[in-house]
Amino acid sequence: MHTAATAAAPYGWSLGLHALLAAALLASGLLRPQAPAPQPVPPIAAAIVDQSILQAVAELRAAERRRAAAERGRQAAQRAAERAAAQAEARHEAQRKAVQAEARRKAELAAQQQVERQARLRAAEESRRSAAEARQRAEREAELQARLANEGQRTDAAASSLRTQYVAAIQAHVEQRWFRPPGLAAGTSCTVHVLQIPGGEVAGLRFGDCGGGEALRRSIESAVRNASPLPAPPEPALFEREVRLVFTPED
Repeated sequence: MHTAATAAAPYGWSLGLHALLAAALLASGLLRPQAPAPQPVPPIAAAIVDQSILQAVAELRAAERRRAAAERGRQAAQRAAERAAAQAEARHEAQRKAVQAEARRKAELAAQQQVERQARLRAAEESRRSAAEARQRAEREAELQARLANEGQRTDAAASSLRTQYVAAIQAHVEQRWFRPPGLAAGTSCTVHVLQIPGGEVAGLRFGDCGGGEALRRSIESAVRNASPLPAPPEPALFEREVRLVFTPED
């Protein structure tokens, strides 16, 4: 609305200028209705009237120029004010966005720090839990090993006793078929390693230390072969492919 009024102002001034010129011409008699032929005007009076009209026109034009210059100044000032307002608004908007960005950055940083703090707490808790579980496993393992060791010792002792009984049974079984040769010196002994297969069948034998001569060897070999099959062990796990027997003729 202000722009429309500003645009219409020059036309108003122009109309006013034409009206003023018309009034001056009327006053000078140039636009008067035709009337009876006037008396001739003296040249000096006509020159004065023309000079007044020209001066009035010049003043009107000067006023118009001043008004136009003032209008241009007003419009320039208005544009400057609008630019300043736009710049101020832009600065305000930039500041607002900067404040929002900073607030968002701080919020994101706080959230990230919270996530990292929770992660550290979970890691510490997991480490404590893992350490506790490892300690408990170690304690259970140690307890189990101790129990197995005790059971193993008892089992080994029992197996050793059964093995001793097993070898003694074979020794007795062979000696029942052994005929001692006469004339053996006191303290004579003979060691023989008997080879057997599962089921007790004698597969062979070999002598170790034997101080009784060939007669003693033949008597022991005959007894071993006549004793086949040898007694079975009380437990299959106690079977031994090679059994060591010691013969002492003075027994």
